[in-house]
This record gives sequence, structure tokens and C-alpha cells, in this order.
Amino acid sequence: MKARVKPAIELMASLPSVVLGFLAALVLAPFVENIVPQVMAAFVTVPLSLLGGAYLWQLLPRKSTVRHAGLRLPLHFAALAGGLLLAAGTGPILERLLFAGDIKGWLDGQIGGAAGGWFFALLPLAGLGAFLLSVNVLNPWWRRMSAGWSRERLVLFDFAKFVALVLAAGLATLAGAHLLGGLGLDLRGGLVGTYIQRNALIVGFVMGFAVIPIIYTISEDALASVPDHLRSASLGAGATPWQTASRIILPTAASGVFSALMIGLGRAVGETMIVLMAAGNTPILDWNIFNGFRTLSANIAVELPEAVKNSTHYRTLFLAALTLFIMTFLINTAAEAVRLRFRKRAFEL
Repeated sequence: MKARVKPAIELMASLPSVVLGFLAALVLAPFVENIVPQVMAAFVTVPLSLLGGAYLWQLLPRKSTVRHAGLRLPLHFAALAGGLLLAAGTGPILERLLFAGDIKGWLDGQIGGAAGGWFFALLPLAGLGAFLLSVNVLNPWWRRMSAGWSRERLVLFDFAKFVALVLAAGLATLAGAHLLGGLGLDLRGGLVGTYIQRNALIVGFVMGFAVIPIIYTISEDALASVPDHLRSASLGAGATPWQTASRIILPTAASGVFSALMIGLGRAVGETMIVLMAAGNTPILDWNIFNGFRTLSANIAVELPEAVKNSTHYRTLFLAALTLFIMTFLINTAAEAVRLRFRKRAFEL
């Protein structure tokens, strides 16, 4: 499977930035503009679909999961497709319930209250709270209560706990959204606002095609370089494959994985053509994720050919370049210090 997946992902890295920017501006941006509620719903349904699929996989008998282990990757794609289909069905429903039936009119401030925006803003915090509650409170109590249970009963109750936490997080988010909306607080005009076709959300989608292949390739090489005797020793000591991966392999390869993340961050910070074409090239400073913007690198590329030499405009562009250099220098310096710390820990293993 690795022989098929890795070349396919590395092939994505060969796509030029101008091609990705062209596809984002002329294909993806008009498409997303017509399905904004479905896109917003996908941020909720896709993670829930993947987690729900994992719990349903555990409900199968152990012999079946071992015998059909090769189906796990195709089932991941099936869960992803299920999440997208669920988003396509629930998007219009959420638009009617939270955004008065017109999300673009709601973003303009023409209709609806503030609860819809707060619902999506608070949902990640509610999910994090549910996770911390499960790890720090429910799981210790769960281990004491489930001692001696059969695997089938344990997995069934674990799935019921997941469903209960999802429902509790959703209800808590809805209550918090209506509370903040009732206090007169509104995200419109700040974090969200008028929807522009080429915006930061589109750039975030397309930038993944440019950044993820680099991160994946370097991270995979770092993980593959971990000596086999460490894996064998961990498995021979009774650790599960997941414990071996999370406590032995990943800490050993942490310096390489972190380097991959920082290289991906550097590619995203210095990217010019994708942002120039997909973000609308709007020279404004705004928090609205549905609005366009212009990065420092794109601003230098666009305005420097027209700037008069030694003028105020010319010197301001060089100041922007100096600011970009200082930012990248500080980030890379901090990243190198963290990477050396990870490498020292790996050497001690």
C-alpha cells in the first residue's frame, strides 16, 4: 500500500503554484460559493464520520478485523465520502435553523441573529472540552467499572459514550451560542463578514495541496528511519502496535516530523502565486475568513515593478521584505532549537 500511496502524494508536490492558483480561482472558488452551508457543515460531519467509522470498526468481531485489516484504508475513504454526503444533506438544514435560510445575507448582517456564528465558533471548544472530560474524568472511572467485561460489551458501551459526548457537546454549544447572542455579542464585522468569492477559506483549501505532500514525504522518511530493533523490543515487551507507534517511534522521529512541519510552514508563509490568484489580491487588513487579502510576498511581487526607485513606496516594500525575513528568521531559529531538543531526547533512547 505504501508503494502506491507515497508516489501518488509526492506527485502532488510537482504541481506548480501557478496551476494550483489558477484552479483555485477559476474552478474551486465559484464551486464553493454555491455550497457555502455544505462546506461549513463538512467541518463538523467529516470528523464525526471518521470517528464514528472507527467506533463501528471496533464493533466487528476481532477475527474479522484481523482478517480484513487491508480494508481499513478503503473504509477511511468510505467514511470520508459518508461525511461529505452527510454535509450535503445537513448544510441546507443548518442554514435554515442558524442563518435564517440565507447564509450570505446573514454574513452581510441583513437577516438573522448572532447565534449561528457563535455555534460554529464555539464548536471546536466544546469538542476539546468533551475530549478532556473523557480523558481526565470518564476514562479513569470507566476502567474501574469495566474490569472483567467482555470485549463486545466494552466496545458497545464505549460507542455509547462517544455518542453521548457528541450530543452533550452539541447541546452545550447551542446553549452557549444563544447565550452570547442574547448578550448582544456578534461575530459579524469581526471574525466573519461579507462573503467574497476569492477568500482566505479557498486559499486554505488549495494551500493543503502545496504543503501536505512536503510534510508527508519528510515525515514518512523520518518515521521509516527509526531502527527496527526499537520496534521489535517494544512489541516483544508486550506493547501494542499503537503504543509502539506513539511512545517509541514518534518520539524517536520527532525531530524529523517537526522539521517537516516547519518546512511546510515556511512554504505556506513564502507562497506567492496561490495567494495572489486565489485570495482576490485585496490589500486590506481584516479578520474576516470569507474576505480576500494580500500577503507580504504577494504585495512585494505585485507592487515592486511599479515603485519608483528610492521613493517612499519603494522603501516601504523593502521594509515589508525585511519584516518577512525577520519573521522567518525568528521562526526558523525557534524551530531549530526545538528540533535539537527532540534529537537529544531521541539520542537518549
